[in-house]
Amino acid sequence: MSDSDEFEYESDDDPYGGAEEEDGDEEAIQIENTFYEADDNKQNFPEQALEQFQKVVTLETARGTEVVWRFKALQNIVILCSRIGRFDDMPSRYRELLSYMDQVTRNDASEAINTVLDSVSSASDLTKLETIYELTLDALQATSNQRLWFSTSVKLAKLHLEMGDVQKLQRLVKALHKTCQKPDGTDDVSKGSHLLEVYALEIQVCTFTKNSLRMKEIYPKTINLTSAIVDPRNIAVIRESGGKMFMSEKKWEAAYNEFFEAFKNYQETGNATRAKIMLKYVVLANMLALSSINPFDSREAKVYQDDPEISAMASLRSAFEQNDINTIDNLLTNPAYRILSDAFIKTYLQDLLRNIRLQVLQNIIKPYRCVSLDFLAKEINISKEEVTSLLVQLILDEKIAAKIDGIEGFLQVSSAGGEKSKQFTGLQKWVDSLERIQGQTEAVNSLLYKMNMS
Repeated sequence: MSDSDEFEYESDDDPYGGAEEEDGDEEAIQIENTFYEADDNKQNFPEQALEQFQKVVTLETARGTEVVWRFKALQNIVILCSRIGRFDDMPSRYRELLSYMDQVTRNDASEAINTVLDSVSSASDLTKLETIYELTLDALQATSNQRLWFSTSVKLAKLHLEMGDVQKLQRLVKALHKTCQKPDGTDDVSKGSHLLEVYALEIQVCTFTKNSLRMKEIYPKTINLTSAIVDPRNIAVIRESGGKMFMSEKKWEAAYNEFFEAFKNYQETGNATRAKIMLKYVVLANMLALSSINPFDSREAKVYQDDPEISAMASLRSAFEQNDINTIDNLLTNPAYRILSDAFIKTYLQDLLRNIRLQVLQNIIKPYRCVSLDFLAKEINISKEEVTSLLVQLILDEKIAAKIDGIEGFLQVSSAGGEKSKQFTGLQKWVDSLERIQGQTEAVNSLLYKMNMS
């Protein structure tokens, strides 16, 4: 007798048993088909897909404790709730998903959590998003998945930063930092990549709270770490914060270098929005530093040269080089160019304008030996007091050799400037010394002559 004949013979003994097995298979097939139908619909018909995924959960739950399709279905339900704005349903459905973590493999659980967190990270309801992160951390406490706990904590910390909740942010950063330390409390450099993320967060806290002292303490540590570990996302944040730190100290050249590094790293990560913002800051610091280097000569910057906002910054720098103050005023004040829509750039507007005016003023003065202060003020469209302040700085910086006649309202310019002025001053002192010596010699000779005559 063949195996098939034996199976048919045994089946005939219990006709209902075979029917029950067939019904069970049909139910399993129905659940699977419903899942894939929902998967097909989720892009174009999210509401319909949501109902179908819920049906999968209901049907499989009724079958018993075995988890085959409902875990993935719940993952999709949470993502769809975020996508179509059903934020109130997200926490409960996500809590249900997390309850099955111990019934799936660790890799499946980690993949599902990461997928959900990445998908809902753009949710507009930040409070519900915060709840999702907190639920994840609570669920992970019972596991030994330290990597997932750390990455989720970093995401929650960034959310606290976005929400401006400094107290929660500082507590979480402290907890994150503790996981990167040795028992004696010193940094564990073997966890360099995690340390870099923690310091990137702490630097942003310092920027937010304007804690420059702590920033100066942390920043050198991050530079030492970046020499060994290359993570462009974190390096970009650190370099941007470093640039802002140096800007606040008016160390324009150092700020320029930091912003350029941040720009390149943002570009490397594909974050075009931040890369464009950094390129604007690069140009700002470049002009404040009175640098002769044109940042738009670099290969990286040329990629953005056709962007309207970047093109406006390029025009601003070109006008700066040519001392074209009218074009500069137009570029800065015209809302179409959006240069001053950036609060950070606006903060340094006065410093930028002062540098521009210093350069323009220096060039205006060149052909004159005596020039009216009122004329200079009118030429660069500022008050007489402001032009006097600029002239004082040019004289103190030895950019011009001149004297201000405040009573008559004139600037008297020496024909020599710079090194020649120094040489002239030195020579004049030497001549004055000789004259004094000669005068003293003549006086002595006269006295001797009188003594001899007597």
